[in-house]
Amino acid sequence: MKPLLIHTRHFPPRGYSAITLFPFVFHNEKSLSARTLRHETVHLYQQVALLVVPFYLLYLLFWLVGLLRYRNWDRAYRSIPFERSAYRLESHSGLPAKTLAFDWLRR
Repeated sequence: MKPLLIHTRHFPPRGYSAITLFPFVFHNEKSLSARTLRHETVHLYQQVALLVVPFYLLYLLFWLVGLLRYRNWDRAYRSIPFERSAYRLESHSGLPAKTLAFDWLRR
């Protein structure tokens, strides 16, 4: 599965280079790096595995819990299991779809 890439100037927000909103990856880089593309592809597989809407609900819930816990936007973002998994897997290519989709369950 490959994401549909869309280059934009104003989205995602400042500080982020790409965001995956099934089935699209919006990015503001002139040339999306292979590492960033793999990171966003991990999110694509996560979204499919969780049937898209539940992914976003869990993502928001994890972020809100992190925000209450850390009182810091970036630390809350980095504490989201989906993000930790994507950062962990972004340097690996050729991983099976099941690994990409469910690695976030690993602690």
